[in-house]
Amino acid sequence: MTATEPAARRRPGGPLRHRDFRLLWAGQTTGKLGSSVTGVALPLVAVVMLEASALQVALLSVAAWLPWLLIGLPAGAWVDRPPRRPVMLAGDLAAA
Repeated sequence: MTATEPAARRRPGGPLRHRDFRLLWAGQTTGKLGSSVTGVALPLVAVVMLEASALQVALLSVAAWLPWLLIGLPAGAWVDRPPRRPVMLAGDLAAA
């Protein structure tokens, strides 16, 4: 006969049982929801309240995404060097 090891028991809750993960998850979810609402509301307000044309709304979208495109790649390479937790905290504070 061969001895088999019992299967490892998994605790219910998974990563949500860790307080730090719950806080991170809640904060990131709230931030993403706010960014999504802004992404929909800003062009809508521009069209309804300011009577912006399609070109103006497109320029508004370009102005919102251009910094991410120009800064994102160099910043991504730069932040790979220091420890991740302080970088995440600093990024979240800067985004707030």
